[in-house]
Amino acid sequence: MATKKTATKTSSKAKSNITVDLDDVKVSKSKQKKAVKAVKSAGAKAWILVFAFLFLGLGGGVFSCWMICRNDCFEIVGQEELVFTLDSEDERYVDEGVKIVSFGKDVSSSVEIETNLLVDDQGRYYAEEEGTYYIKYKSNDLKYGKIFTVEKVRIVTFVEPSEGGDANE
Repeated sequence: MATKKTATKTSSKAKSNITVDLDDVKVSKSKQKKAVKAVKSAGAKAWILVFAFLFLGLGGGVFSCWMICRNDCFEIVGQEELVFTLDSEDERYVDEGVKIVSFGKDVSSSVEIETNLLVDDQGRYYAEEEGTYYIKYKSNDLKYGKIFTVEKVRIVTFVEPSEGGDANE
């Protein structure tokens, strides 16, 4: 296929239209080699730029993720093991809960609690029999519930009242 190029030259004396057939133009071998080398060099430079931007983007993403998630936690507030005397209205346990920070956001309110203790109408935990009981905390959050399954357990022990004094440690 022949490529035609039309050039127009305007002068004060006359206008002329020149048509050049580019297939008839001879390019020297050295100029062809230089052109091929320039195209290859430009391709290599383009790949270098692509990889440079890729690594910069990955580095920026890792740094941003680290900055957002550096204070994330899933921890029990207060003591993990408690001892109370049995059948003492004053010794009923008011749960302190857990602190959950996921991807820089406090999601403590989304905790799921499972326990084998009894709960009174004021939300306090108690037991009718002597023994060791648990309060298990789970999250349905993306980080602590779906990506990694994290559960925290608080152990609550109820003992018979003794004449020795306070059983709570």
